Amino acid sequence: MYGDLLSKEKEILQTYSKNIDTYNELGEILHNKLTEMIKKHNFFTMEVSYRIKTVDSLADKLRRKSGKYSSIYDITDLCGARIICYLNDTVDKISEALRETFVVDEENSVDKRESLSATQFGYLSLHNIVSLRPEDGYNDEFCKIRCEIQIRTVLQHAWAEIEHDLGYKSSFGVPSAIRREFSRIAGLLEIADNQFVELSENIQRYKDGIIQQIAHGEYQILPLDEVTLNEYLAKNDEYHEFIEMYSTALQLEYLPTPAYNHLRHLFWFELKTLGDLYGALLEYSDTMLKLTRYFARETHTEFFTTNMLFNNLCQAFLIKNKYTREQVKRFYALSASGNEEKIKHDTDELFELSRKLRLVNESKWISGIWGDV
Repeated sequence: MYGDLLSKEKEILQTYSKNIDTYNELGEILHNKLTEMIKKHNFFTMEVSYRIKTVDSLADKLRRKSGKYSSIYDITDLCGARIICYLNDTVDKISEALRETFVVDEENSVDKRESLSATQFGYLSLHNIVSLRPEDGYNDEFCKIRCEIQIRTVLQHAWAEIEHDLGYKSSFGVPSAIRREFSRIAGLLEIADNQFVELSENIQRYKDGIIQQIAHGEYQILPLDEVTLNEYLAKNDEYHEFIEMYSTALQLEYLPTPAYNHLRHLFWFELKTLGDLYGALLEYSDTMLKLTRYFARETHTEFFTTNMLFNNLCQAFLIKNKYTREQVKRFYALSASGNEEKIKHDTDELFELSRKLRLVNESKWISGIWGDV
């Protein structure tokens, strides 16, 4: 009987050694399919990786679990992948998406989050056992191999790695005081994971509220932040009307781009609400038109972007309010990260631009907000 077990384990080991290239190829397929799945569903993840078990590791597994496996296809972790995400609720969403992408072995998949008792804290992760679907065109050999996909959060991953490195899972007994310390830390990480989910939900509720206020025109007193600015630029009718008139006056196409990097600049000019921003766009639009037309001609471009629009708004502020050279340098220092050469260059460029604008015919300069500039 013992001799039969050894023979079977030797056969499994030899089969794996002979076909290790197949498992490597399967690992790459697994990684590619998971990457495509995550992109399709727009999951917020940190890392997707795969690995295959080494021959030595398989030999050790067969020794430790002698008699458990009668075939190489009974072993589900020879090829595996790991997905590390940021939020705990994403773990379950990814697990559901796996069912659209693979054949999931429900019986052998394990949710480590449910395996701990109510008084325990420790390693948490979701382990799905999957295989490729024959209808996706893969050959029978690939589809017969089951793989393990671990899904965990960043904090769960940190816990697992630290726990492993500190030898908490080693074979020797760990004193109860140290085990309690590990449990306390694990409990804190679990609380943090849940708090991050709650924070994410609060942000989404705030965003939903902002969307409703902007959609109903109730935006004037909303404070400027990344959420309000993005939603305003995307959804507000008055802003879109402004852009349409601006684009028509310049005969240039408008290309929307992210603008939240300009928040610190807007705050510097004491623009604190969406109403302040819209008022500034109207007040400085003549100068902004002049600047945008100038840059379009200089660079031979046939479009302007949100980024260019906000740059021009800031420049119009500085020029029309006759900020001193020292004040302008402080403004450019906001985004220059201490680069004195860049600060000086941008300051000199602004004053040169201001000089050129003053040379423009006065009647054209004040010809009107949507006049010929």
